[in-house]
Amino acid sequence: MASVRDKVKEIKPQVLGLSALLTTTMPEMKRVIEELDAQGLRKSVKVMVGGAPVDRTFAEKIGADGYGANAAEAVELARRFSGV
Repeated sequence: MASVRDKVKEIKPQVLGLSALLTTTMPEMKRVIEELDAQGLRKSVKVMVGGAPVDRTFAEKIGADGYGANAAEAVELARRFSGV
């Protein structure tokens, strides 16, 4: 987790995308969001999630800012978040 926190501090991205391929990795998405919040970084970065086992309900439950059902949706969402 420290590497995500450190990279967000270093790069200062507008958007952070998280993807899960297996249900066993989905809890890590919530942990990343919680860690960003604990470090005071959550307000400065929009977090979007996606991946095969992820859905909009899960994204809302963990406090993500958005969900992309596929790559095209994720790109459009990232563009909206970054104002492009």
